[in-house]
Amino acid sequence: NKIIVGDEEPEYIEVDQSNSSYRYGNYLVKIRKKLDLTNRSIRVLSALSKSKFENTPKYFGHVELEVFGKSVEFITVYEFIEDSTDGWTWAPQKLVSKDLYWVNQLGQICAEMHRDLKSIAIDENINYLEVSEKLINDLAYDYKKPDNYDFQGYPDPDEVFGLWHEISSKYFAKLKQKKDSLSFSNKNNQMTHGDFHVGQILKVKENYIIIDFDGSPVLQAETKNGGAPIESDVAHFLTSISLAARVGERINKLEYGQLNDVVKSAQDSFLMSYQNQAQALGLIPLDLALVEYLSLRQYLFEIIYAQKYLPRWIYAPVISLQQELG
Repeated sequence: NKIIVGDEEPEYIEVDQSNSSYRYGNYLVKIRKKLDLTNRSIRVLSALSKSKFENTPKYFGHVELEVFGKSVEFITVYEFIEDSTDGWTWAPQKLVSKDLYWVNQLGQICAEMHRDLKSIAIDENINYLEVSEKLINDLAYDYKKPDNYDFQGYPDPDEVFGLWHEISSKYFAKLKQKKDSLSFSNKNNQMTHGDFHVGQILKVKENYIIIDFDGSPVLQAETKNGGAPIESDVAHFLTSISLAARVGERINKLEYGQLNDVVKSAQDSFLMSYQNQAQALGLIPLDLALVEYLSLRQYLFEIIYAQKYLPRWIYAPVISLQQELG
């Protein structure tokens, strides 16, 4: 397709750990700051485009660099989604207002996404659970926020980390108990979104668009080329509902934990919607014990993410864990 944008100038719109993004007319141009030698995102987008999956921005093409004799994605062009709302904005609002219809829609969309991602070849020699567990070693036990760090409007990260120290023993004991009860096999692994949380869902009127298929920003690079159980996406999303509630409570100055009943209802509805749609699509049934374990483990990954990239975020997983552990 020939891209025509007229005389418009590129508009710088955002930056994250891996990419810089620009709006150019009706197009979103993402330039990688860190190259992904597995080309994961392009493989996923190509498969979803071929299957006519409707809940992701239209993919127009990409520019490659030659690295070590391999072509690697460098610049990618997508449809720019006009008048969209970020998931960390709309989801907390909906939880505060107790509007839960969206979780049914997203449960169905997630199952359809998993159906369409099954066609992507994966490295079957990668043991997802074994490799992803290594991330636990990245947890800093003597963490302090950076000097002069601006956390205005958020709980003090150092105080929250002190709370984490108080509950961590109970957390790790519960995590081990759930892991010991698992009977996990890699045989059902497939390509997944890899970082599926409410922040990856744009709301456009009453429709929802899934973005960012780069995989987890904290897991080892080797997981990008391997598969994962579909339970990993489901679990991550369930955890993110709890995190979105903490955002809603903070912004609206509610007592932390006030939305716990809403969170439970939203998680149950998402899970039921996913399972019903997955059954209709012929997907394998979820291993609910694995979902529970991965959902609980995701809180730890969120804490590690906060330590590495965004200290003020640490309140959401730690306070959610405090609520869950009792």
